[in-house]
Amino acid sequence: MDMREAAALVTGAGSGLGRALAEALVARGARVAAHYHGSADGARSVVDKAGGGARAIAIRADLRLPGEIRVLLDSAVRHFGRVDIVVNNAAVLVRTPADDLRSETWDDVLALNLRAPALLSAWAGSQMRAAGGGAIVNIGDLAGLEPWPAYVAHAAAKAGLHHLTKCLALALAPEVRVNAVAPGLVDPPPGWSPERIERFRRRIPRGRLPTVDEVVAGVFSLLENDALTGQILVIDGGQSLSL
Repeated sequence: MDMREAAALVTGAGSGLGRALAEALVARGARVAAHYHGSADGARSVVDKAGGGARAIAIRADLRLPGEIRVLLDSAVRHFGRVDIVVNNAAVLVRTPADDLRSETWDDVLALNLRAPALLSAWAGSQMRAAGGGAIVNIGDLAGLEPWPAYVAHAAAKAGLHHLTKCLALALAPEVRVNAVAPGLVDPPPGWSPERIERFRRRIPRGRLPTVDEVVAGVFSLLENDALTGQILVIDGGQSLSL
């Protein structure tokens, strides 16, 4: 897909990977709807870098609420006339060991990490098919490929997201391609000591953590290669091989 003049919607674009993806899309000529929930300043900086509302727009929505997902998509389509690309990046990482798993936490995590990308992809996919085509990239996680007992809800949601990717790749074909990236650990969790980070780093075959820029490059490889659909691209420096 040619990024020039494409209209993209990136969720969780106010910080971290989502902001980096939105800024990279702008740099390649795309028009970008930068979704945010709490990180307004970051989303607005994407708009500033794009040169204003003709090239980018910041839209607030609570993706745990289906009605707000619909408003988000409709706002992006109304502003740009269509949406060609959706990047489902917004997610929450909450520690949920099995012996402290609460129903309200489970519901919140799955609502944002799985139900939101499912609804947004389905609704955007229908619009893309009617318009002639498009591409969706889901930001998965190694937690969706291997068990993380301290993050039961997150791991279950990401595993569901990976399977959703394959289901939608079939359901929306041939007009819409659906892929996912599964990054390894990019930033150590808060509270990790330098010693723990070093022990972890030594277990990675490449000897280092992947960078945000490398994950962004992986997303673009999925967006730009027209032959790829239903794929889960693992970007982890070999981390998953050593567990």
